[in-house]
Amino acid sequence: MKKLIILLSLAMSVSAMAASDFSCGGTEPFWDLTIKGDTVTYNAVMSDDSIKTEQVTSRVNAAGTQEDYAVIVKTETTSSTILAGECSDGMSDTVYSHNIILTTGDQVLVGCCNQIK
Repeated sequence: MKKLIILLSLAMSVSAMAASDFSCGGTEPFWDLTIKGDTVTYNAVMSDDSIKTEQVTSRVNAAGTQEDYAVIVKTETTSSTILAGECSDGMSDTVYSHNIILTTGDQVLVGCCNQIK
């Protein structure tokens, strides 16, 4: 059983590192989030303890879809649901490739993301 748990943990780590990275953000309130490899960095721009970097604890792609079409990335304190589809931040003319719903603490935030190449 221990071997199975270790193998599953390793498979999840490799899967998270092989998946796309994202740069996301939102307005009102302003925030940004970067998913890079097996870490997530969240910056609540107007907060005193604004920048927090955490390890990814779970990354799951939606069944039956291609990788990163619909994905949920979780850390100890955040959950990000990222969905492919045009997104506008409402403040610029930039068109993003993905939408995000970010849950952190008691806040639910919406924003936009682009894949990091």
